[in-house]
Amino acid sequence: MVSVTPVSPRLSIVAPAYNEEGCLEAFHQRASEAARAVAGESFEIVIIDDGSRDRTFAIARDLADRDPHVVAVKLSRNFGHQLALCAGLTICRGDYILVIDADLQDPPELLLMMMPIMD
Repeated sequence: MVSVTPVSPRLSIVAPAYNEEGCLEAFHQRASEAARAVAGESFEIVIIDDGSRDRTFAIARDLADRDPHVVAVKLSRNFGHQLALCAGLTICRGDYILVIDADLQDPPELLLMMMPIMD
């Protein structure tokens, strides 16, 4: 029997989210475009729902169903930003990791300036 290890993506975007139903679709679109610009198709977006009380996780789960680059994680309650971030860092598999909140306060396009285009 041969064990096959999945190939790790070049880039992981780890995004804690709390009550972000209004901007999660836009975050996904913009983060995906920025990730493709630097890593091609070798990326993942890990969205960690930190106990939201709105439809954040339902939207994240729908994104994961539609886009194989998305990993949706739901925490059992609100643990706070730092613990949600730790959960995402534990799950992500990328060679490089970008930590960014899903609320679009910081634009995902900054990834283009922070990271040179990967081969």
